Amino acid sequence: MTGYVFVGLFTGFAAAMTAFWLTRWPTRRQSALTMSAGILLISAWSVVQPSSALAVLGCTATTVTGGYVAFFHSLRLLVFNFCVALATAVAACWRLGAETNLATAFAAFGVIVFLNASVPLAIAGATRALGTYAMRSDVDPLTGLLNRRGFTDVLLRRLERDTPAGDDLVVAMVDLDGFKSLNDSRGHAAGDRALRAVGELLVQAGPPGSAVCRAGGEEFLVAAIGSAETIEGDVHRLCEHIAELPHHVTASVGISTAALAQLPGDDGSPQIDQLIENADSAMYVAKRNGGNRVHRA
Repeated sequence: MTGYVFVGLFTGFAAAMTAFWLTRWPTRRQSALTMSAGILLISAWSVVQPSSALAVLGCTATTVTGGYVAFFHSLRLLVFNFCVALATAVAACWRLGAETNLATAFAAFGVIVFLNASVPLAIAGATRALGTYAMRSDVDPLTGLLNRRGFTDVLLRRLERDTPAGDDLVVAMVDLDGFKSLNDSRGHAAGDRALRAVGELLVQAGPPGSAVCRAGGEEFLVAAIGSAETIEGDVHRLCEHIAELPHHVTASVGISTAALAQLPGDDGSPQIDQLIENADSAMYVAKRNGGNRVHRA
């Protein structure tokens, strides 16, 4: 009777989880709690099976939860999955050994351990490799800064965090004055050195915690969260520091600002794109006014 109860619980849980996953993607916390419950249900279902062979077979189901956890969650939850699988396998194989022989029990235990270790580890390795490739795809190869896609992704992740309600998101578009002349007179190698030097300066001397991106050509983006007035002061100093570099370039900078309270909580991509567009327009105003200055949209 107990077995039927657990079968019903497990089936209902699996159906509810599938329906939830098909209608909306869970948060990280919801996913972790669901996996924890699923791991424990698999273990309980295996333990109450009247047949030791079926109990051993049930232990292999934790490779599915282990693979999911390895892809989406932390090592801590993966260790929990493995420990539950190991304890369940010991209980199931002990029964199997009593019903058959020790050789069969040890062989079954070895297969369960191998599956529950190798499958999650293989998926974790593949996930790390994919993460490395994804990180490389978000980086500008010349300067080592973020590219436009990586820049937007970083901002979206930061906006998801709890930030003070009174803070602003400030985006600055930095365009180098005289860069074409530098390339024409001293060659592309000199231009590349100037781009790398400016990128390094933006990272080291920019607003604290800012995201820095090479938007393309001789254009850079800097974004920071905090007091708009403070960040604007930092940007003005950046403009001055760029002019002090030994590469014979200055910068025209456009700034746009939005209060965090005005940004949506679900997807801020359109608002980020709009801030970049506004900063770009302000940058062209600064360039038309002679360059080597900052203009706020």
